[in-house]
Amino acid sequence: MRLFEILLLIALLLPLLWLLLSRKRPHWLLIFPGLATLFTALHFAFEGYRWQMVPAYGLTAVFFLLALRWRDPNFQPPRLAWLGGLLGLLVWLVALALPVAMPVPQLPDPTGPYAIGTFTTYLVDENRLEQYTEDPNDNRELVVQVWYPAANKDGEEASYLPDLDIAGPVIAEQFGLPAFLVSHVNLTKLDIWLDVPAAADGAPFPIIVFSHGLTGIRMQNTTMVRELVSHGYVVVAPEHSYADAITIFPDGRVFVYEPSRIFPSGESNPVEGNPLVRTWANDIGFVLDTMAGWNSEEGNVLNGRLNLNQVGVFGHSTGGGATVQFCLQDARCQAGVGLDSWLLPVDDTVLDEGPSQPFMFISTPRWLGPDNQARGQAIFNDLTADGYNLTLDHTQHYDFTDLALLSPLTPQLGLSGSIDSAYSLNIQNEYLLAFFDHYLRSKPADLLTEPSPYPELTITRNLQ
Repeated sequence: MRLFEILLLIALLLPLLWLLLSRKRPHWLLIFPGLATLFTALHFAFEGYRWQMVPAYGLTAVFFLLALRWRDPNFQPPRLAWLGGLLGLLVWLVALALPVAMPVPQLPDPTGPYAIGTFTTYLVDENRLEQYTEDPNDNRELVVQVWYPAANKDGEEASYLPDLDIAGPVIAEQFGLPAFLVSHVNLTKLDIWLDVPAAADGAPFPIIVFSHGLTGIRMQNTTMVRELVSHGYVVVAPEHSYADAITIFPDGRVFVYEPSRIFPSGESNPVEGNPLVRTWANDIGFVLDTMAGWNSEEGNVLNGRLNLNQVGVFGHSTGGGATVQFCLQDARCQAGVGLDSWLLPVDDTVLDEGPSQPFMFISTPRWLGPDNQARGQAIFNDLTADGYNLTLDHTQHYDFTDLALLSPLTPQLGLSGSIDSAYSLNIQNEYLLAFFDHYLRSKPADLLTEPSPYPELTITRNLQ
């Protein structure tokens, strides 16, 4: 809970307890309705309204009106005032439970020295036709978000989920959740700034591409993105059109994920998933082609800031499979990380001539089932460069995204494991940063060579 929310609930509790315990009405008790009103105003001004606090807002209004009556020296509390106090206490308990169960998400603080800037752009690949639309002449279109080390924080603060009114209900539906569970996500403090100048110190910066999962969104791993950028990486995330949760193009076209568009058979499967991961791998290549142009484009915020010879890729779920696919087919990939990767759709050639780059897999103990786990183990065993296979106990599939930070109730909703979500993501951040630092910047990394300092984490190494 946030500061003024806590102060508001404290200011409401004291007069409620007084109503239950005493029929006297000392003059100093009038301070608390005033304080509650003040804290509500400050909460609206500096923290922002959210529906979870509606019971507290209602109690504040009731106490404000009662305070006006209490000032009348002839006013006598009714004999059953304690009953009103009891009802008010029940409402107060609801007012406490809602923001505790569904708090404003808090992302772990990034540990690097750089401020973080971002922009979103729209790209069209004139050299590729779109296979997931009805018009055979459509070209592949992408919405892409870029995060980069920033020179300052003088811009507008970015929102976690732009177009929340459109995208929020769709994303909630993908996980079987009511829309109100994500309605407050944009109250999250990101400390990311829109369209600010890029930092010059330390440039040119290595590039890391992030690929989201099936029905995912480009910002689903903002915790990891912030950590990497704060340490001097440029991170770019294409939103893989038509297979993400919702595609919103700048001209207003909106496409909600339709399984039959991707999997005509009606169920996700590796055979129909193979064209998907190939498309996503080509998305990654197209984005890197575009960034090469930005690096020499006068007036572009990233002009001269990109080191196109230091490129890493990481992805979650299907995006993890796309990461393997891209590194298999494109030598620009110098290091790859898969987060609970869906590997069954990757080209079968991966079993004969796996990625030649250093690779790290981080997964749940079951890694999306025995068949997928077996393929992942085979790829890991046959790597011709350094490999790391990390298993994080007590996790589930979405513990490798920000979703686990949405609410303390995600374990009960089946959306995360029993591991503490912030703790889990901090572990992942440490290994992700150490891996890319070592293989893109040649920085020694004890985490990669020493036994795991975390009892929940098991590491198997395949060092060449």
